[in-house]
Amino acid sequence: MPLTIRELRVEDPATVPELLALYRDAVAADAPRYPEPTESLLRWLMVPRVARHRSCVVAYDGDRPVGYGCMNHDNETNRDLISGNLWIRPEDRAEVAVPLIGAFKAYARGRGCTRLTLPFGDHSTDYEAVFTAEGGRPVAREFRMQVDLTAIDRERYADLAQPSEKNAHYRIEQWRSPTPEHLLPAVVQANEAMRDAPTGDLDFQFAPASIDRRRQMELDAMAVGTRLHIIAALTADATIAGFHEVLLFPGCRMADVGRTAVPTKFRGHGLGLRLKAALTLHLLEHEPQIDTVSTWNDSDNVPMLRVNGALGYERAEAWSNWQFDL
Repeated sequence: MPLTIRELRVEDPATVPELLALYRDAVAADAPRYPEPTESLLRWLMVPRVARHRSCVVAYDGDRPVGYGCMNHDNETNRDLISGNLWIRPEDRAEVAVPLIGAFKAYARGRGCTRLTLPFGDHSTDYEAVFTAEGGRPVAREFRMQVDLTAIDRERYADLAQPSEKNAHYRIEQWRSPTPEHLLPAVVQANEAMRDAPTGDLDFQFAPASIDRRRQMELDAMAVGTRLHIIAALTADATIAGFHEVLLFPGCRMADVGRTAVPTKFRGHGLGLRLKAALTLHLLEHEPQIDTVSTWNDSDNVPMLRVNGALGYERAEAWSNWQFDL
């Protein structure tokens, strides 16, 4: 197979339609429990991010795209790191994987980076030998979990969403993006709780807190039709003690969890479980087209895995993140 490799701009309206069929075929093999991705989902996955450079590196057999990765380079933190993904149809992997990974490495070096990370799932065992031969090593492991909303016990969810002795004193607020301006500073501050989220052996620094970045992220999501539902528990002085967010995409029957965070001093109050149960019930009532919710957790994040297990989430795939030192 004579391959040519090109770089496509994520801002180009033609990029998503060019890659959608390939993405669907690769997802069907690598994540078989994932509903067929919609164009709106892929557009959100490729939309330019605040303070992050993004581009697609694509392998072609003639005019046919046979593999690609969306490359991410943070403009503020982790300047030595390119993080990407790898989507190739199973029948093309033997010929495409090695040259495409080589192109990813060249792209990363061209941006002055010394590290490249790529994931693959446990349904893609053919990648392990390739990643090893190309000098990769596993640095982190994540689980993608999902829950079938048509099968949950709504009465149990309603019980979990009720205030308990430990968390009855919090005020619960819920909204759709854009976040009201008076709540933005508290949301950004609560996001700082993500800094102690486990990342395995991957050396990764979270970006500094920024109200402007959070505001722009929500606007970018809305620009491509993505809806963000957010629920938060607030103290008497309007500090956010915990929050949970879910993203919905036009025409897609599966929603994706964004961030769920409880700052250290508010942990142990059952807020994660209560907020997640409450927002799920809200989606059942107000977004009836959604029948599945998907979430990602580091394999070392035992507290969140426990919460998701209590809500009926089941493991769909395990994904290993591999680092290539350039």
